[in-house]
Amino acid sequence: MIFSKECAMQQVTRLLHQYNGLRISNMDETEISLAGHIFVNRVAKGYWLYKEYQVEIVIPLASDDLPNVKDAGNHIDKSYPHRYANGELCLETDTNIKIRFIDGFDLNAWMSEYVETYFFTYEFYIRYGEFPFGERAHGIEGIIQTYGELFHEVDYGKVLKILESIANHKYRGHSLCPCGSALKFRSCHGKFAMKYYADDRLKLIVQKDYIAIMEVLEKTYEQQRNMFKTKPR
Repeated sequence: MIFSKECAMQQVTRLLHQYNGLRISNMDETEISLAGHIFVNRVAKGYWLYKEYQVEIVIPLASDDLPNVKDAGNHIDKSYPHRYANGELCLETDTNIKIRFIDGFDLNAWMSEYVETYFFTYEFYIRYGEFPFGERAHGIEGIIQTYGELFHEVDYGKVLKILESIANHKYRGHSLCPCGSALKFRSCHGKFAMKYYADDRLKLIVQKDYIAIMEVLEKTYEQQRNMFKTKPR
């Protein structure tokens, strides 16, 4: 996911050709910033959106961080749950985006699949009061939900067991599924989760996410335990 400056500029050139309302506003050794407007022309769920949006896009260089986009024109209501206070847009979980682009990041595809879809989703939500393609939570819950969808599992506990197994173990033939079903892995979640054992790039994403999830859960548990200790009796 790391962009060299040369690679980033090649993709930025293609992006500016596709979105000619954008321009380079800043460039140094750490990031490339774009500013301007984009047109979103989308039809889905019986709703057609054709609208211009002012945005700022930051593309990190020599970093594992993903590009981010801000609502420069204040098009998104500040009460909307997927707009941060600084104007940055919560497009998706980083997990989802990194897995989507595991074979190489593509700025044009990112714009089309995530940025434009974000604005469509917002306008659809404002009009109809619901999310056209579903919604994920923020933080570790959103990460667990992402893996739940990838593993076709709704039980958070089972998702965590599968993540722990991928993060810390190698797959062995005829292994039982780590979800606890007592079924062979290949007959249970294996068809969805096997590739995360086999592909070191995917395994690394899982390992980092699992560590982050466990750190938050352990911190929450410690806080609750301390509250219980200090609770007046």
